[in-house]
Amino acid sequence: MKHFMLDAYGVKRNNLNDIKYIQNTLNEITARLKLTPVAPPFLLPYYYGAEPEDIGISSFVFLKGGHLTIHTFPLLACYFVDLYDPEGFNETKAEALFFENWPFDRDKSNVVTVDRSIGREEVVPFDPSEIFGPHILARLTPKKPVTMEYIFKYLEQLVADVEMTPIIRPYVIFDSNKNPSYLSGITMIAESHISFHYNLTTGDIMFDIFSCKSFNYELIKKHLKKSMKDIPSFVVIPRGTRHQYLKENLQNKRALSERMKKYSQSWRRTSFK
Repeated sequence: MKHFMLDAYGVKRNNLNDIKYIQNTLNEITARLKLTPVAPPFLLPYYYGAEPEDIGISSFVFLKGGHLTIHTFPLLACYFVDLYDPEGFNETKAEALFFENWPFDRDKSNVVTVDRSIGREEVVPFDPSEIFGPHILARLTPKKPVTMEYIFKYLEQLVADVEMTPIIRPYVIFDSNKNPSYLSGITMIAESHISFHYNLTTGDIMFDIFSCKSFNYELIKKHLKKSMKDIPSFVVIPRGTRHQYLKENLQNKRALSERMKKYSQSWRRTSFK
């Protein structure tokens, strides 16, 4: 039950805006790591968010009980990877494959792998002003039966409760149309995501929230305690230790078109009243 996180800075190739390349990378890495995809990759261009410098492509693919996400930042020459698979994989090979597809500066980048089969509570110390955002990894025990509708409403309400910026509405799927083992959901928030994987056999939920901005993780914990029966594991990992530095020193900062920003957010005004 490994959870692999890569913050890749100093990327050497200028294809972080290439949707076709990103889709091919998701498919290739999934295959070469012998993961089990249960849906095709989803790709989401993101060009009119609150932070002009954080444009790029957010993408994800559902795995059997897990996910692989890639968030690219062309102006900052970096990308973030999040890979969780309950069946396990070779994390050294995963890092090598991303380096092969998008070479990065190893001295400036960061790789963390967490074994989520171990129940523990841990917060890695960090300065909120110096990181991209925190990443919460939690194992949860639900109070009531988990359905597709439950996951959809839970993810959508959580985005509103913690004041995140949604860039899609939640996707929720079974891993198989016959005798499924998992019910999974994911929603993408500005340059990051929230995922929810429910094991239909054990009743466990593997939950994570990766945010592009700092937030009070204790509030998330209180939210989870209120909505769940138990929290056997709760880990907080800081992500993007070089992000703020790069944004502050970016030359020729991009200005947003207010008209296009308004157009791109029209769906939110309809759905999030």
